[in-house]
Amino acid sequence: MLVKVDVFCNSSWHALHVREELPKVLCILLSTVVGFDSHTVNLLVNMPKDSYEELLSPMTDESELTADADAVCLPVEYDGKNMEAIVVILNFLDKRLDHTAKGHMKESLSPVLNCMCEISRSNRAIRKFCRLRVFPYLKSEVKTLPEEGNTLRNKLCKLFTNPIHEVKANAADFCFVLCKESVSRFVKYTGYGNAAGLLAQRGLMCGGRGSSGSYSSESEDSDTEEYLELQNKVNPITGRYEETPPDPMAGMTDEQKEYEAMELVKQIDKLSRGGVIQPMRVGADGKPQPVSHVLELLEDGATVSSTQQQQPQEREHENHSESSQQPSDHSAK
Repeated sequence: MLVKVDVFCNSSWHALHVREELPKVLCILLSTVVGFDSHTVNLLVNMPKDSYEELLSPMTDESELTADADAVCLPVEYDGKNMEAIVVILNFLDKRLDHTAKGHMKESLSPVLNCMCEISRSNRAIRKFCRLRVFPYLKSEVKTLPEEGNTLRNKLCKLFTNPIHEVKANAADFCFVLCKESVSRFVKYTGYGNAAGLLAQRGLMCGGRGSSGSYSSESEDSDTEEYLELQNKVNPITGRYEETPPDPMAGMTDEQKEYEAMELVKQIDKLSRGGVIQPMRVGADGKPQPVSHVLELLEDGATVSSTQQQQPQEREHENHSESSQQPSDHSAK
């Protein structure tokens, strides 16, 4: 198909008119013009960060509120702005996730995922809108694994374990940005197992927050009543609601438990010596570090256990200190 693109420079056009037409141009280039989709995404990636605001045309009385016949361009208002262009890009990403062959995932998905990362990281309104589209407030879907299903959240989480590094890295980065680079929120929506790769790479396996973006301190998360009822039984590793399993060591004596623990240590050591696995522990930098012997893991476990035992005593000491300071505060008043 031969396409002729004419660019008119008419001084009578106001910048507002150009911004109103931009979503429709994206609709055409990303959905109908053959061969222009990748070029359009690459153009968006290379735009100056402060220009992403131009993707948001203002909602006015004269705005066209009718959709195309194929329902590609749907004006959506968020925070007083028309998010039509962002919806077009998200729909484009969704279609790519559904119809990309395994052998072409890097070329097909990496550019648009990188594009969404940059746009969301650079513009607060776009990030908040995309967050609600990709990570809506959890309800009954918490009963299934994050990577199971047909929503954008499910499809992106499935990419976290993709063998192609660029694909899984860009997918995880996009979701991490939508969570304001908060580890706890990221794990909540994706599961620690899926999130571990990105967290290990950035030294965040012990929690915390990333530092590649500038985000407001206000909370944007709100749990539904349905999620709150299931929250206590959500497995943080899988990110799924699970009934409490029976205790496999119920009825065992301390000697039997110790024997089974040492047998497990022997099996891990055997696999490690054979080069089948490499035992790791989380270092001071928040990244996994290899251990020379499996017994080092036991030492770490003892350290964690002693730390947990000390925490109640520290909290009691802090509470006592605060209570002892209260009379002086009142007397000062």
